[in-house]
Amino acid sequence: MAAENQAECLRMLEQAHAMYTAARTSVLAAFTAGQGYCADADYSPRAWLINRTRVTRGAAVAYTAWVRRAATHPEVAAALAAGEMSESYARTICTWTDKLPEDCRPDADEILLTAAMKRMDLRDLAGLAGEIYARSLPGNPDKDQEEAFEDRSVRLETTFGGAGLLHGDLSPECAAVVGTVLDALSAPAGAEDTRTQAQRFHDGLQEAMR
Repeated sequence: MAAENQAECLRMLEQAHAMYTAARTSVLAAFTAGQGYCADADYSPRAWLINRTRVTRGAAVAYTAWVRRAATHPEVAAALAAGEMSESYARTICTWTDKLPEDCRPDADEILLTAAMKRMDLRDLAGLAGEIYARSLPGNPDKDQEEAFEDRSVRLETTFGGAGLLHGDLSPECAAVVGTVLDALSAPAGAEDTRTQAQRFHDGLQEAMR
C-alpha cells in the first residue's frame, strides 16, 4: 500500500474503533440493566466479561467504565457512535468534565466537543477545560484562580535506593495539562495490560519526562 492509502486506512480504523466502542457500550448497558449476567451465575457484568468473554480484569473495567460514561455524558457517547470523535479524545473529555458540578457537565461537554470537532488540539482543549473548571467554582472565579495560582507547588523527595515521593498543589490550568498528558500516555496497552491506573500513571509520567 502507498503511504496515503495506509494513512487513510489508519484514520478509518480509528473511526471504526470509536463506533465499535459505542456499540459495545450500548449492548453492555442493556445487558447490565437487564441483569443478563445472572443467567450464567455471575454476580456482576464485570465478572461476566472476565469469565465468559475471556478478557482481563483491566479490559473488563475499561468496558464497564464506558457504560457509566455514556450514561452521564450522552453527547460524548453520541459523537463516539457517529465516528466523529476518537475513543481516547472522548474518554479524556469525560475525565475533565467529571470534575465539574453535575449541572455544569452537559454544557461543558458540548463546548469541548464542538472545539474538538473544529480540530482544536489536546493542549488547547486542556486549557479550555481548565478555564471552564475555574468558572464553575463558587464565589469569585478570578480571586479563587489567583489564590490557587499563589498556592502552586511541587516537591520531589528522594528516598532510600533512589526512589522518590512526588507531591504537588497544581493550579487548574496546570492540573488540566498534566491530566491530559497522563491520560494520553497511560492508556492500557491491550487486553493483557494488568497494571493498575496508578501504575500506568507512573509509567506515563516517566514517558512524558523522557
